[in-house]
Amino acid sequence: MFSNILKNYPKSILLISLLFFIKALYLSFFVTPFPGVPDEIGHFAYVQDIAYGKGIPILSAPSTGKSIIGSDIMKYVEKTTNAQPAYNWIAQHPPIYYVVAAIPLKIGSFITDDPEILFRLPRIVSALSGALLLLVLFRIFKTIGLDTSRSTAIAAAISFIPMVSNLSSGTNHDILLFLFCALATFFFTRFIIYNKIRDSYQCAMWLTIAGATKMMTPWVLLIPVIFILILELPKSNRALHALGVSLTAVSMPLIWMVRNFIYFGNPLYTSGTDRKPGLDIPLSQNFPDFIHFHPTFDTVIHWFYGMFISFGPGQENFYLTYDVLPRHLRFVIATADNFPYTVFLTILFIVACICVIYIAMLILHISKNEILAHKKEFSPLFGNFYFFNHHKKFLFLIAGIFFAFIFTAFIGYTSITNLNFIFFLIIPISILLGIVACFLIFHPNNALDKIAIYGFIFTLFFGSVFLYHIYQAYLTEGQILATQGRYFYPIIPFALLSASIALMRLRVPGLLINIAVSLLACAELFVYVQQALPFYLKYS
Repeated sequence: MFSNILKNYPKSILLISLLFFIKALYLSFFVTPFPGVPDEIGHFAYVQDIAYGKGIPILSAPSTGKSIIGSDIMKYVEKTTNAQPAYNWIAQHPPIYYVVAAIPLKIGSFITDDPEILFRLPRIVSALSGALLLLVLFRIFKTIGLDTSRSTAIAAAISFIPMVSNLSSGTNHDILLFLFCALATFFFTRFIIYNKIRDSYQCAMWLTIAGATKMMTPWVLLIPVIFILILELPKSNRALHALGVSLTAVSMPLIWMVRNFIYFGNPLYTSGTDRKPGLDIPLSQNFPDFIHFHPTFDTVIHWFYGMFISFGPGQENFYLTYDVLPRHLRFVIATADNFPYTVFLTILFIVACICVIYIAMLILHISKNEILAHKKEFSPLFGNFYFFNHHKKFLFLIAGIFFAFIFTAFIGYTSITNLNFIFFLIIPISILLGIVACFLIFHPNNALDKIAIYGFIFTLFFGSVFLYHIYQAYLTEGQILATQGRYFYPIIPFALLSASIALMRLRVPGLLINIAVSLLACAELFVYVQQALPFYLKYS
């Protein structure tokens, strides 16, 4: 067994994975306060219910006692002896993560009753999930033919994003979901390259497990991936396997939806309240104005890179859902700024430009093949214009590029940071890549290029759905919601996969990649020493 591990994973990535696990554990028990990651009190209460034999909570008002954040948790947070239980909105989610996270808590409860330890024990699962994530990403990059050095470096890059480290040191389902989606990406990649039916079913299996880990988000990934899997299935028994793969992928989420329908009459029930939208009359702001006046993209990327929270006793009157009397709490958010964020944006911009060059070269390669294939059908005078004038597929492609640039104009007016000249281009480039990729699927490509194209499309689809969700929430609630970058973790393995193929195709030297990863490592160290630790000490 040990020899097989060494065969599949070199010592370098094993060491990096181990060091990340140690880092996350250290942060879990000695740096990140409780609660120190988004929604941690709700996640821990869910884990606690399962570990202590209460079962899966049923989303409902605190008075029912079916989905509550216990008084022991609230006493710890509020630093009082008479804190009341609170409504646990996290009970909306399926139980996969919470069952796993309950194991260390249950074992620990036999050994100690110290809340300082018990409240942190489920964090072990997040730390371990983050370490395993690096190994899975490494295997993905090796599967597409990337050499060991560059595969190790790109996988390691994820471990130097402060938000990943922060979430890996807290009780939450995001890192485990990240791992499950990476496993689905791995088997998707194998299926496209080797065309083995078994890999398509394994991809579907990890997609359904992801769907049983978090409500809603994995569905946005599941739908396009299953569509492409069916599209790529061999013609023999395609209908049978399409049905099998589809049922496998939706099986666990469907079970949860049936449960919701039985309890609430709504398969997608996520509220636990009967409240009306925040505004009596929804806003009527159009989408271009929404993009123009609100820094939505900046917030998403900023919080994707690094966000730290402090939730504890304070002087403010703070109401949780269903609270009648205010709690004396304060909630503070800090983001990773300055030099580290500049480094991250710069690297992101460079990678986006590399992907554009790759797509441009792919288009030129396809156009050259198209012209050569039809050379005999056209005179020499018009042969070179075949790409533009005689092939409707390429006219659609040009229209797609034009649309992408039009959309870019809307984004360019958004008010964001002093890094406008870099940031303005990252989102438009991503949109451009996705739109162009949609038209490239109509042209023959080898397996690796198809995978890259699919990755760009999945990223565009995922981002578009969430942007629409943010926009609709703003119209009904009157405030910007759901902009946390961690919501994009399910699609990150596919985005990294496409970028890795671009790096490989353009033969970007490993030295440059290693320099970029080293800069990310230094930036994360700067974030924790200069920003996160002072923030925690200030509000501890």
